[in-house]
Amino acid sequence: MTDTTPAQAAESPERQPRNRAARTMQIVIASLGVGALLLTVASGVVLWPRTPEAGPAADVPVGWAPWADNDLATPASATFTEMNAAMRDKDRERFLAHATGDAAAQLALWWDNSSKIGWDVAAIAPSDFDVDEAGTIEVILGAQYAFAARPERGAGDRDAGLDLIQGFAYTVTFEPGTDPTRSFDRYEDTEPPEPARITSIVPSREPNPWDEGEIHVAKRDHVVLFGMSDEADLVEQNADVAEQSAVTALDTIRALGGEPTQDGFVSAITGDDGRFERWQYGKGTPWDMDVAGYARPTLRPQMAQRFLDPAIATGADTSGTLVVMGPGSESARDKVFVHEFAHALHNTAAPGSFIAPPVAVHEGFARFVEWKSGLADPGYLRPEVKAAIASQGMGAFSDEALRSQDAGLAYDAAGSFYAYADAHGGTAWTMAVDAVVGGGFFVDSTDFTEADWQAWVASQ
Repeated sequence: MTDTTPAQAAESPERQPRNRAARTMQIVIASLGVGALLLTVASGVVLWPRTPEAGPAADVPVGWAPWADNDLATPASATFTEMNAAMRDKDRERFLAHATGDAAAQLALWWDNSSKIGWDVAAIAPSDFDVDEAGTIEVILGAQYAFAARPERGAGDRDAGLDLIQGFAYTVTFEPGTDPTRSFDRYEDTEPPEPARITSIVPSREPNPWDEGEIHVAKRDHVVLFGMSDEADLVEQNADVAEQSAVTALDTIRALGGEPTQDGFVSAITGDDGRFERWQYGKGTPWDMDVAGYARPTLRPQMAQRFLDPAIATGADTSGTLVVMGPGSESARDKVFVHEFAHALHNTAAPGSFIAPPVAVHEGFARFVEWKSGLADPGYLRPEVKAAIASQGMGAFSDEALRSQDAGLAYDAAGSFYAYADAHGGTAWTMAVDAVVGGGFFVDSTDFTEADWQAWVASQ
C-alpha cells in the first residue's frame, strides 16, 4: 500500500475569520456522506449472495453487485454462463460448443478424464472481472471429484452443506475481437451478447495428468487412483496399497481426535521421472530434495457469480487436495501414501488462504502421522536429529531446511514437535489445525515452549 502526503498549504500572513455557515454546511455534507457509506455497508451485508438449502442460481435473490448482477454483460461472461449450465446438465457437447480447435480438444480431454475420476458438480469461473486486451483471462476449472469433503450443515464449518470444487487455474484465450469491457448499467435494456468462443485453454501453472492425455483409472472404496493410459499396469498394481493406506490415514486421524469430512482420496501415480517433475514444478525450478510424492491443495471459484450454483463454495480458501505419487515412492508406497493423505485431511480441516503458515506446520504433521500409524519409527530418536534440535531449536525445520538435500532431518525435527504435543495432553491434531489458522506454532491452544520441547526430545 502506498502512503500519500498532501503538499503543505501556503501559510497566510493573517488568520482569516471562520465562515460559520460554510463550516456548518461542511459538517452536514460530511454527515450525509458517512450515512451513505453506512447504508451501503448495511446493504452489502443484507444483499450479499447467500447459500439456500437447494435450488438453481436463478431462484436466489442477489443484491446488486457488478460481479453478480452483470454477468451477462460481456460475450465472455455469456460463455461462462453457457458452460456452467452445460456442466449442471452433464451435457458434454453443449460444454464443448463454446470452444474451437486446440481449445475444444483440450476441454474434451478434461471432460472425459474428469468423468473417469467421477464428479457430480463442476464449474468454470473467472478469477478476474474482465478479459484483458489480449483476449485472455484466468479461470478456475474443476469438479467436485470423488471423496470431496462435505461438512454437514450445523457442524459450524464455514463450508457446511456446500459443494467444494477441486479446481485448478487455467488461462483462457477468446477469439479476436471479444470485447474486454463491461457495462455497469443494470437498467440497460439490451439483449445479452452472443457467447464468445474459446480458442485456447492451458494450465496457468503446473499441468496435471488429465491435461496431457488419456488416463487410466482404478477405483476402490476409499481411493481413486489414476495415471496415464500407458502406465495402466502401474495404476492397477498399486490400487490396493493405496486403498489400505487411505484406511490407515483415516483411522490415524480419528485416533488423534480428528473428524474427517471426507472418506477417501483422489491420487495420481507415475513411474516416469520427467512426468512427475513436470507435474510438480511445471517450468519452475525443482527443489534440492528428492521428492517421492506431493499433495497439491486445489482451488474454488473466487467470487459469487449468478451463473454459479449458489451451493458451490466460493472464496480464497483452498478446496481439497490432489495427491501425486512419483517414482521415488516405489520402495515405501504405503508410507508415502499415508503421508500425502495426511496432508489432504489436514488441508480439509484447515483450508489455506492468503497467509501460508511455515512449511513445518504441514510437513511435520504428515511425518508425525507416519509414526503414529506404525509405518515408521520416530525419526527424532536419530542422534543427528536430536543434535540439530538441541543446537538449532525450531531453526532445525526452517522452510529452507525442509526443501534442502538433507530435508529428511528437518522433516523428523518438525514431526517431533507434534510428537511432543501428543505426549503432553494428546493435542497434536488441535495444534495441526490451529497452527494453520494462526500462521505457525505456539498459538493459543498450546502452552508449550521451545525449551520444553527441546528438553523432551533430549530425554527420549
